[in-house]
Amino acid sequence: MRNRRMPTLNARLAALMVLFAAPVKGADELVLERPAALQPAITFWTRVYSEVDSLAGYVHDNRNLEVVYETLKFNWYDSAQVQERQIAQAVQRHREALQALSGGKRKDLTAHEQKVLALWGDKASAANLKAAADRLRFQRGQADRIREGVIRSGAWEKRIRKALQDAGLPQELAALPYVESSYDPNVQSHAGAVGLWQFTHFTGSHYLRVDNVVDERVDPVKSTDGAVRLLQRYYSRLRSWPLTITAYNHGLSGVRRAVQETGSRDIGDIVRRYKGPRFGFASRNYYAAFLAVSDVTRNAEKYFGPLDRQQGEDYWIVKSPRYLPVNDLLQQLALDADAVKALNPALQPAVWSGSKYVPKGYPLRLPATTGSRTITALLTRVPGYAKQMPDVIYRVKEGDTLSGIALRHNHSVRELMALNDLRSENRILAGQSLRLLGSAVSAKAAESSGDNEGLTLQPASDVSYGSIASVP
Repeated sequence: MRNRRMPTLNARLAALMVLFAAPVKGADELVLERPAALQPAITFWTRVYSEVDSLAGYVHDNRNLEVVYETLKFNWYDSAQVQERQIAQAVQRHREALQALSGGKRKDLTAHEQKVLALWGDKASAANLKAAADRLRFQRGQADRIREGVIRSGAWEKRIRKALQDAGLPQELAALPYVESSYDPNVQSHAGAVGLWQFTHFTGSHYLRVDNVVDERVDPVKSTDGAVRLLQRYYSRLRSWPLTITAYNHGLSGVRRAVQETGSRDIGDIVRRYKGPRFGFASRNYYAAFLAVSDVTRNAEKYFGPLDRQQGEDYWIVKSPRYLPVNDLLQQLALDADAVKALNPALQPAVWSGSKYVPKGYPLRLPATTGSRTITALLTRVPGYAKQMPDVIYRVKEGDTLSGIALRHNHSVRELMALNDLRSENRILAGQSLRLLGSAVSAKAAESSGDNEGLTLQPASDVSYGSIASVP
């Protein structure tokens, strides 16, 4: 038994030695490898990102991306159900052709069967065609989303590139938010990932503040800080940017396992040979998709014509050594609540409802249209508190519903879901503890003495990310 296991053990040890012996390259030495094995995938994703919008897509083989059977186009008025039915019909049509051809049919071919056979060329063996019948997939186009993302990126990309540069990371990584969110900070995935960088609650909590008062995942600036730290950690372990970028989707442990099991650090080789249970279509195509979207967005005008990119906003950053009631602050400074909310997306609904204070030391952003002296003078009138509003715990009873609990305690369902990190309002159980918002400070709150000692005010520009100048 021992002798039979030794080759496998030695192969894994060798792969580990390769993993940790790889030289480190700095951002100035960056070479984003483009293995020949990935070129068909890069070409495919370039088409997805530049040729067809979300009202169209490709029926294709999910392994051999050179094989695209059909381009489907939908009407703008087609419902999701109508589109899904058309996709299912197209997939079934191609499956039937592949099954017939894999059974040896070569005479009296229909025009459709002739086309399918030609797509496979000299690889049209019975075994390949039979396997291909089970690998049909539909990929919806994203050209419109990428175009919109390029426009949105104007508000954030300069900041992100500078944050990456300051951390010694390649600026090319600024293309990752295109793959993740099309540079839309308001996107939320079915898995609960949110923001430009699509942090899940679990991963985000390792690099960012994620709680019932502040969720930095939805803040483009703060989430970039978290993404930078994550990428630094992954690269320090993997010593390869193709592997690091793949790990952003598949996870660090997943990519290390792929390296160990294949004995290879070549991303093209790993994509071809690794059969990990979670290494599905998205993971094995992530690096190719990243390269494609980087190419497309770097040459956006070539693909989309002239674009008017959004501009980043200037704002003041206020930090207080005390907890601040946001409603008092808005009232004293005569600020529009929606404008301040837009600048501070990380603050949870509890802060805006007045059930929680702005945390002490929090870099609160205020519109730059207000003069610095005016802000400083008016802020002295805003009461500051030594303690945060407390939470109240409610234990779920038999027959309770989240909407009923929210109604009885003057909450919204959305507030309760955010407070307790619930993904569905229908998933609460008897005996479960739910956090509610407090209505008053349990201990006597210490108000500010009327001066702004310890309070800082700084300007931030849309270019000077990470190097905010002080007020003269």
